[in-house]
Amino acid sequence: MNTEILEKVNAALDQKNLKFTTEMAETFALVDGVYVPTGMFTPVRSDKSGAEAVITGNSFSDRYKPVQNEDAFSVIGEMADIADVEFKNIGSWGNGAGIFAQVSLGDSMDIGSTGDKVGRYLSVVNSHDGSNSMKLLVTPYRFFCQNQISKAINRATREHSIISIRHDARGQGRLKEIAAALRYADGLFASSEVAYQRLADRRITMEEAKEAMARMLPYPKVKENEEITERTKNHWERAVIRVVQTFQSADDGRLEVMTGWNLYNAIQGAHQHGVKKTAAYERSLIMGGIARQAEQSLETVQDILFDGGMSKTHHPEFDEVFSRIA
Repeated sequence: MNTEILEKVNAALDQKNLKFTTEMAETFALVDGVYVPTGMFTPVRSDKSGAEAVITGNSFSDRYKPVQNEDAFSVIGEMADIADVEFKNIGSWGNGAGIFAQVSLGDSMDIGSTGDKVGRYLSVVNSHDGSNSMKLLVTPYRFFCQNQISKAINRATREHSIISIRHDARGQGRLKEIAAALRYADGLFASSEVAYQRLADRRITMEEAKEAMARMLPYPKVKENEEITERTKNHWERAVIRVVQTFQSADDGRLEVMTGWNLYNAIQGAHQHGVKKTAAYERSLIMGGIARQAEQSLETVQDILFDGGMSKTHHPEFDEVFSRIA
């Protein structure tokens, strides 16, 4: 076990007030003015009291056993014994309902002629709300824009892009499991690097750029016989302007404008940085809506540029906004 990296992880947990123990508290229901036990339990934090201690409103049977954060992230020390792993940061969402730690796996990728650096990041996720067990996610990280971008995976392997590591595995069995997960992650990084470089090498037309943006930012739909509200229309228009301007700036000139790599990052990055950073932001970024949007953006751009999907769709509202700002 690599104790040096574990010390960094535990120090980060302590600094973020995430070094708590999760306990299971019995829940009660009010029946005829009397609180009676339900036979169910909810996870609570040991470092808080009262309502502030409740991690989630979900209830579980007595068979649910939470995995403590220190135990969950000990896997990082085991990873470091097998591969070149460097601890990067730690974060959470909710009241500690989900905790994630990010590490890098080996050297970063250099994409395109400008050497755009993308980190080979892994996110270890532990939850206390029953949403998932401990997971290992492949989360490539583009340093310049601080964007967590999508890895390139085939649809057939999507269900395996999140790798589970059993808590109850021990000894050599656990090390073999971790080694297999790291090999799989390394393969995903390798295929992603090829896909990113392919985008960087692909010169695009303005019609292809418009088509990709329009598909990812369709004009808002409303029910039949209803009109779109001015607020909704303005929100959509601001999003279109943000994506187009991000594409035109090409990272303040760091990227070649008319490439698939710039197009993908303009769409994905504008979406990621165009949302409010609420309590749910980190979860969305790691394994929620923002992560799915990044994946969809990559698939859309690849479909248009490489897979014969350039048949132009009908988007007059987008064309009108684009003509005013491009």
